[in-house]
Amino acid sequence: MKRLIVLSLLTAVTFLTWGSVAPAHAQDSAKDDKPTFYHLVPGTYVNPWPRFTVTYPKEWTAERFAVAGGQVFLVSPPGPGPHPSLGVTIAPFPHPLDRFPEANLAVFKALGYTDVTVVTDKPSHLQDGTPAWEVELHYIANGKPVNTLFLATKKGDDVIVHVEVTSRSGKVGEDLRAIPYSLRFQPEKDVAIKVPPDVQEFLDKHNNDLVGHDLAKVMAHYSDRYLNSGNKKREVERMWGFVINRITAAEVGVTELVPEGDKAYLAGFGRNNLGTGMVEDTIIKENGEWKWYGNQREVVP
Repeated sequence: MKRLIVLSLLTAVTFLTWGSVAPAHAQDSAKDDKPTFYHLVPGTYVNPWPRFTVTYPKEWTAERFAVAGGQVFLVSPPGPGPHPSLGVTIAPFPHPLDRFPEANLAVFKALGYTDVTVVTDKPSHLQDGTPAWEVELHYIANGKPVNTLFLATKKGDDVIVHVEVTSRSGKVGEDLRAIPYSLRFQPEKDVAIKVPPDVQEFLDKHNNDLVGHDLAKVMAHYSDRYLNSGNKKREVERMWGFVINRITAAEVGVTELVPEGDKAYLAGFGRNNLGTGMVEDTIIKENGEWKWYGNQREVVP
């Protein structure tokens, strides 16, 4: 178990540097009827990579604080609580799906929750037949009883996706249980596309400098104005510095590229020998060269 958690944490550091740590997307009125990785309509979360959707009550609103550990989305009903909530997490997990309950239970205990007990622990599947695993935990948080139900599934060999719903009023009911089971993958959206030559050159240089273990050159590919969910250039440098000497191969696959003036919104995946992670970022042209720019979002504590 200790080796499983340490390996997952090491690959998680690599995963986080791809720009995947973000507060939940703002729920604005839709400019069009086709949600993309950078614009959502109320009641539908669209993940950039792997591409999937999760539906939830339209009146629920995004939580505006930093999320960690691979959690990319968090919503709950508005107004004073306690309320149920929905979270979406994508994380490196180079282990069989049936190891998820063991690792998840250990993490909950490590976080300091008490009286952690397993309510359900069983294999399951999505509506399209994709294998999944359902786990419901009961625990005490801040002196109050809480139940969280997880529905986990794998993307490839080394990425886990899990949707979790939390109830603060007893066992997770059928209305909440239906939310994680609304998970729908769209594999046709996960195919890497051909990008313009200058963008590909930028990505290739970034990958080559990672493999060459040249942290200074890697960070030269980041704008000095880089800001991604509160993380500035120095935080990214610290995270890359932790793993760069272990990297022996690296690539970035782009599944969606949306130009907008001197910037472009980019989604896809980053892969190296330590694992695979989601890429959701903005690049900007400065002095004729593309640079990582981030989502330019500050974090509200």
